Amino acid sequence: MIEADEYDGMFLGLKPNVLIVTIVEHDHPDCYPTPEAYFEAFKKLIGLIKTGGILIADSDQPGIRKLLDASDPDLKETTYGTFESADYRIENISHTSGCGVSFDLRSSPSKTDPLHLHNITLPLPGNHNAHNAAAVLVVAHHLGLPLEKVTAALEKYVGTVRRYDLQGIADGITIIDDYAHHPTEIRATLSAARCQYPDRQIWVVWQPHTYSRTRELINDFKDAFSDCDHVIVTEIYASREKKQDYSSREVVNLMYHPDAKQIAELQDVSDYLIDHLKPGDVLLVLSAGDADQISKTVMDALITREENK
Repeated sequence: MIEADEYDGMFLGLKPNVLIVTIVEHDHPDCYPTPEAYFEAFKKLIGLIKTGGILIADSDQPGIRKLLDASDPDLKETTYGTFESADYRIENISHTSGCGVSFDLRSSPSKTDPLHLHNITLPLPGNHNAHNAAAVLVVAHHLGLPLEKVTAALEKYVGTVRRYDLQGIADGITIIDDYAHHPTEIRATLSAARCQYPDRQIWVVWQPHTYSRTRELINDFKDAFSDCDHVIVTEIYASREKKQDYSSREVVNLMYHPDAKQIAELQDVSDYLIDHLKPGDVLLVLSAGDADQISKTVMDALITREENK
């Protein structure tokens, strides 16, 4: 199994037997200047599915529904999602404070090998993780794998590095790293955190990634932080781009959030957090760049503070 990356058309070197598409939403504007160019790359990808292969797609996503409409009518397709029309329907998504997410999965009555799974549970929170787990189960069902073993594995799955990655708890403060750098990813991550910690103060540090993405998606970024209580925005991480005369302050100035501020330098962000975080708070550091160093700096300071009490 390969997690495919659309950046610079990298995924177009693959010829899959089974392809899962979870979302199609404009990103990497340095490679795909327009949403249409981005969409065309995905059309090329599904055209690379081997003869007899299958496309498995989340039909809740508007971009994917458009992709399905544009695909070869001879291509075998299976959909999953919460809509009644999905071939595999996700039902009864629920969240428990301090825990993960659970859901049911039911295949459509037209399936010759019907499926109905109850109370599939993951330790990871968030609706998006329910959708991702459903995709895994659809693949397993398609391949004829033992679903009881798959669901048991999902119940133990704790995620991967920098994807809702718990760094630890010190002085009563929970610190989580996440790679989210697209508005939809940010919304999904913060929604998951709010489901897991419904009554706690959630702090977010966001390091915008590349000037081109920040400019192109600025109107989506400005509204992406409603599920947190405090937002700190660092300066833009240039990554592969040359430094430009454009600042993350442009996004902060558009935000309606009641407590959003720009603190450009990473060390200054760490210092501010150490002074303001209180026991019971949750800190998420969202970065595809180098801002994950904030988590370690703050964690070390909180451990020392806790030891000195």
